[in-house]
Amino acid sequence: MLRRALKKQTDLGANKSSNKPARKNSSRVLGGKSKRKLKAENERALEALVLGGADDVVDRFGSKKEYKQTKKSRKRKFVGTSLFEGEDREAAWEDEYDDIESVQVTDAPKHKGVKIGSEQSLSGDVYKERLKERFEKVNSTPDWAKLDRELVDSDDDSDVDELLHTTGNFLSSSASLPSGTLQIKKCTNLNRDSPSQARLTALEFHPTAQVALTAAKNQPFTLFQIDGKNNAKIQSVYIERFPILNAHFSHNGEEVIAGSHYPSFRYYDMLAGRMITVPRIKGMNEDHTSHFRVSPDGRFLTFLGRHGNIHLVSAKSKELIESIKMNGTVEDLAFTKDGSFMYTFGSDGQVYIWDMSTRSCIHRFYDDGCIKGTSITASPNGQYLVCGSYSGVVNVYEREKCHLNLDPKPLKTIMNLITPCTNTVFNSTSEILAIDSHYTEKAIKLVHLPSLQVFSNFPDLLDKSLRIPQDMAFSTNSGYFTVANQTGTALLYRLKHYGNY
Repeated sequence: MLRRALKKQTDLGANKSSNKPARKNSSRVLGGKSKRKLKAENERALEALVLGGADDVVDRFGSKKEYKQTKKSRKRKFVGTSLFEGEDREAAWEDEYDDIESVQVTDAPKHKGVKIGSEQSLSGDVYKERLKERFEKVNSTPDWAKLDRELVDSDDDSDVDELLHTTGNFLSSSASLPSGTLQIKKCTNLNRDSPSQARLTALEFHPTAQVALTAAKNQPFTLFQIDGKNNAKIQSVYIERFPILNAHFSHNGEEVIAGSHYPSFRYYDMLAGRMITVPRIKGMNEDHTSHFRVSPDGRFLTFLGRHGNIHLVSAKSKELIESIKMNGTVEDLAFTKDGSFMYTFGSDGQVYIWDMSTRSCIHRFYDDGCIKGTSITASPNGQYLVCGSYSGVVNVYEREKCHLNLDPKPLKTIMNLITPCTNTVFNSTSEILAIDSHYTEKAIKLVHLPSLQVFSNFPDLLDKSLRIPQDMAFSTNSGYFTVANQTGTALLYRLKHYGNY
């Protein structure tokens, strides 16, 4: 069309000048115009057809005042009239799989939450709807994807609306956790599907799967699928005549290891689905197995014994490797993330540092101002070492300096607890330190690192369900935080800064 219009306009120009005598200059064409002039005229004509002339531009935008009002009307927030009201919107693309008539469903993991009962096949529409419901249980629909967003005029000068409708990496959220207040949301109780009738003695998240473990004395240990909404029970396993006083997942997550006030302990092989009893271990002269830890490298089960003894048991063969000893009694122990160092905290306020490659004590130091140690933990990033004491004082140290000095000074002394500190736990990014005491109500605090400031909005003073904290844990990627109270309830919170799990 543009070519025909341009040719017509050129022919008209040629006819108007056809009566003039032609010159002999070889650079001229019919009509008496040079090639350069004719080309310029053709370009102007093409521009006028495509873009319009100067008058069209003025008419389009009007006065400067009108242009500003037009621009301002585009800068609006989604609050008032519907953004897509009156529009018939079409899908951005069509997927060939949307036309599937039926789908065969099995007991495979990919069909979990889609298959109901003994169903063997689903229609395509039903299958898509159930997949959508399963996805939205964990990932809520973001605001930008909602079709019923609304608009209202705003005086904001920022082009927020235009950015939201444009692809590209214009803004990037901060990767570090801000201090001050924590974006935290209360979720459905972790063990709602199978509440405990007694105080929980174990509470832990699975190292790889979106699963959590709870256990209680004279109660079965139970596994839950964590999604923040339903937290469905997966399985409960009762150990006959074996009150569970402590339980942990193995390093690879394939076993649940349980200790009691007996010299033997049990572990449940989740792949084989059977319970295995480990009788009293030769050389380990203890009358209970209620206090133990699993090393993060998966090599050891470390049992805290009497008179300062620590027993290192092979996590694979369940045989005693070696027993090491410290002065006084051992109250708690912790490992670095790679399992290369172990820290034991004693009743005399001393921290012993053990090289796990040689299983020997390489250094020890006194916790500043401590009379009796109660809890110790090391940050996953290897930067911090935290000691909690019977007085409620929690000292945060720079870990490397603790290896060099007999009397290191803490980076921060946290005085928010007034009763003995019974638990200290870091999240996976070492940005949150959780401390608590099970001697009084709501004696729990979350500390931001590296600012070492306590988050002001947790615990919520109006949260009556928290009561007296007994245990706590962060999920693998810090998306969830759970606290067990004295009634056997595991409260679940969503930390919005982090991923889904």
